[in-house]
Amino acid sequence: MYSATLLVLWSLLAILKPVNAEDARGCPLAANVSSLVELIPASTLPCPDGLELKYLLLGIGTQNYTCLSEDEGDTPESAGAIAQLYDIGTPLLHDPLASWVIESVSQVAFLASAGGEQWISNFLPPGFQNSVGRHFFDEEGPMFALDQQGELPCPQIHVKKLHEADAPFSPCSDRLVEPNVRWLLLGDSGGMSRGGVDTVYRLMTAGGSRPATCRGLEPYFGVTYVAQYWMFGSPYGP
Repeated sequence: MYSATLLVLWSLLAILKPVNAEDARGCPLAANVSSLVELIPASTLPCPDGLELKYLLLGIGTQNYTCLSEDEGDTPESAGAIAQLYDIGTPLLHDPLASWVIESVSQVAFLASAGGEQWISNFLPPGFQNSVGRHFFDEEGPMFALDQQGELPCPQIHVKKLHEADAPFSPCSDRLVEPNVRWLLLGDSGGMSRGGVDTVYRLMTAGGSRPATCRGLEPYFGVTYVAQYWMFGSPYGP
């Protein structure tokens, strides 16, 4: 069932006008994606008033947890996240189905991730395969490094959580034991961000939530997740 759904959805995505990944090379990304802000998913998070959309990225990776207690009934502790970041804003700029893609691409990528990295590579359609950086946690906390585009200095965004909201129901929910990881509004932490981005929304999530207990789990483990990262900064910045 999921394989058939995946094939249909990716076939529709492939119809969209592709953008060669080379067209988006350079750091920061050449495309001005600010017009896509009109398509940002509705949520209860505060609006990005006075800010300009700089990047629209798809993150595919794991939310990481630990179970270090001897009591299997304890709740897993959060241990950060890692994800590869793909530029989806550039190929969506002139696509008439951009709104539909934004609504569906996280769930489709989540279904593809069940088959491993090779499935993701095979099913990301042309124009969506441009990996621009990584999301991870360092000693300062969550960080986004858009460092896979060649020229330096690339944007590096150090953030902290400002607001959160429950993720709405998604078509993937029936295959998940836990709900989708929450939607977040993240803001610059300690003035350490550079490259013109200081505000990040994590939206359209799929997967990633911690299990209810540690029963039967390894001391260190990851839960697959996909999320869209809408990155904002000053309209007068880079």
